[in-house]
Amino acid sequence: MKPIKMVYDEKGNTLHVHFSDKKEVFCKESDVGKEIIYSIAEDGSVIGFEILNYLTKGERKPFKVLPVKTQILKAS
Repeated sequence: MKPIKMVYDEKGNTLHVHFSDKKEVFCKESDVGKEIIYSIAEDGSVIGFEILNYLTKGERKPFKVLPVKTQILKAS
């Protein structure tokens, strides 16, 4: 499994997460809300996503570590 690439754009306050080296062909807005944009490859697979407005104004201060929550889920 390849490592997940995460890039935080401090100026745009967006978090980009990529888990494939495939080339992005188009983006699709999330059906759940307008804060998540999916990156789609030519074969239709999701290869990453972007979270808009990642940090609140109170959280947006100089920092060296980005607060990211992770959780391992077991398949049922």
